[in-house]
Formats: sequence, structure tokens, C-alpha cells
Amino acid sequence: MVVSPLFPPQPGGVADHTERLAAELGAWAKVTVLTSAGPAAESRQFTVRPTVRNWRDVPALRAALEEASTAGPILWQYVPHMYGRGGVNSAVPVVMAALRACGRRQVVIAHEIAAPFSPWPQRFWYALAHRWQWRQVLRHADCVGISTEAWLEAQRSRAPELRDKLCLVPSPATIPVAPLEEGFAGRWRAGLGWPDELLILGCLGSLCASKRFAWVRTAWQQAQRPGRPVGLVTGGQPPALGPLAGQGRLFCSLGYAPAAEVSRVLQLTDVLLLPFLDGASERRTTFMAGLSHGRAIVTTLGHNTGPTLRRADFFRAVGARQTEAFAAVVAELLADGPQRARLGEAARRAYARDYDWPKVAARVADLLRGTPAPCA
Repeated sequence: MVVSPLFPPQPGGVADHTERLAAELGAWAKVTVLTSAGPAAESRQFTVRPTVRNWRDVPALRAALEEASTAGPILWQYVPHMYGRGGVNSAVPVVMAALRACGRRQVVIAHEIAAPFSPWPQRFWYALAHRWQWRQVLRHADCVGISTEAWLEAQRSRAPELRDKLCLVPSPATIPVAPLEEGFAGRWRAGLGWPDELLILGCLGSLCASKRFAWVRTAWQQAQRPGRPVGLVTGGQPPALGPLAGQGRLFCSLGYAPAAEVSRVLQLTDVLLLPFLDGASERRTTFMAGLSHGRAIVTTLGHNTGPTLRRADFFRAVGARQTEAFAAVVAELLADGPQRARLGEAARRAYARDYDWPKVAARVADLLRGTPAPCA
């Protein structure tokens, strides 16, 4: 059984991740998803029970779990804010403790652990509560998969006795690679008035502060050359661009388009720009989408970038504060087609080898069965 308050039609990365993971796990066992009360789910190869009205109600949550499945392992999708206001919910650790006492195996996938501390009193209390909840999760779970290698290393350093309980479970791309129909590229470009030879930069995801769209805009504007204009396409939340100094005709926002449309347009981009404030990591599904689509990626290395990605050679990256260097690398790649091709092919191979859904689902299935899995 998979437990997640977020599930389609609710939007968000965790909702999409839960749906895809449940489908993949269905290759090993019968799967039921327990989620928040809402519309009846479409027919799928697994069962969806949208029955939980209050994730803080211990008796009701236990009853919902029992009604969904009386035996077998339980997989908890964990992001603190999913379970309560400010991410504070003491009911989940209580229920996990009761399940542990009953002998139910529990695996947790942590997409986030805790909010950073803040001088604001309310936010400080939330961050403190998150850390208390996390300690309870670690105590009651049989295994905890963490989506970011940097977090995994930090947790193992703080609690060496839990080393064998913790492992890396990356978050694969939630945008499947769609077939590119013959003639699509020409029709799409013609619809925008873009010539076939126009180079295109891409950017995906909600444009919150951590995505630093200002870096994308700067790199795009600095990449323009006389006789060699550069287009920019974004997917997800449309940016508030403001005046573009005559470049508006070179910009396209897909908005919240269907995944297949985003995939096809992503395949037309020459360079994908992902300047994360905290750095590239295994939890960033937009980064994973770039890898799976074989794109040349320019991103950043920050405090959430673990040692494996810091050593990787299948994308280009600069420090999380190096704005000018970011724009320079983008310009370099736009001028070097062979390098873009090499990076794209290396990205595709790395994704298939380490991060694709069959690999991740097989690891999670082993954790649910209690079979030792390779935990980087």
C-alpha cells in the first residue's frame, strides 16, 4: 500500500510521482494508494482509495489504513507540509508507531525532511516540529529512502547507527519521453514564426525563488548574436518577464501544457537551463526530465548537490552564485553543436543507468520486501 495525501488530479510533483511509482510497483505486487478524500479516480492498473478526510485524526487514519489493506508493507510518501498546517502533524508518527507494534513493514520515501530555521517565530516552530517528526519517522520506519544524496550523507553523518536503514531513492522524471511525429518540429516553429535554424533555450518548472528565472533571462539575452538570434521556451508557471527589449517574438511560454506536448517541445530545445538556488540534485524532476530527454543541461552546484553529481560529466554546471559564469557556459554550448550532442547522449545514458523508473521502482520493491538493495 502507498500512502500519499497528494495524488492526481491534485497538481504537483509528489502527486505525479505517486501515480507513476504505484504503476511501476504493480509489476511486483497488487498496489493500493490511500490518499486524501476527493473525486473518484480513473480506472488504473492499481486501486486508489481517496478516503482520508483528516490526516490529523489518529483513529480515522488507522481505520482508513486497515480498510485499504490489512496486511503487507506500507510505503509512506513524506513531505512534511503534505500532512498538516505548516507541516506539523503528530498523528502520523503515532500511527506509524502503532503499525510497527503490529509488525507491519514500513518504508518511507522522503522528498523533503524539514524546513530551514527562520528568525520568524512561527516558521522557527515549524522547523523545530519538522525535526521532531523526522526523528519519529526514522525510529518507526524499517527503511527510509531519501531523494537527495547530500541529505543522505548528512543524515548518515549525524546518526551513524542508522546507516543501514537509510538509502538513496532518486525522483525520476514525471514527463515521459513522447514520440516526435514527423514534421512536428517544422509545424511548431512555423506556428511561432521561428525559422528552422533558430537555436532554442528551455526552462521547466514553477518559477519560484529557488529556480532563479532572472539567471535564465540574463543568459538568454546575453546569448543573442548579430545574425544568430536565440529563442526561449518555458514550461510550467508563466514568468512575469516585463519589457524584453524587442525580444518578445523570440519567447514562448507553454504554461501548464499536457506532458506529451512539453516532452515534444523539450526535444526541440538545444540547451536546458536549470539554475537552482540549492544546486542540482536527485530530487529535481525537471533536471531528471532533461536527462531522460537527452538534453544538454546547464545547472548549478549548491548545498543540495551530492558528491556523485559533483563528479558527473553528463551536464555542465557552475557555482550557485556564479551568474556571469552561468551565462558564459550557455553561450559556449550554443556555439558548440558537437559538445551539445555529446552532453545530451551522456545525459540519456546516465538516466537510463541510474535514475529511470524501472531502476528506482525495483529498488523500492526490494525495500518493501525487506530484500537488501544497493543503497548508495
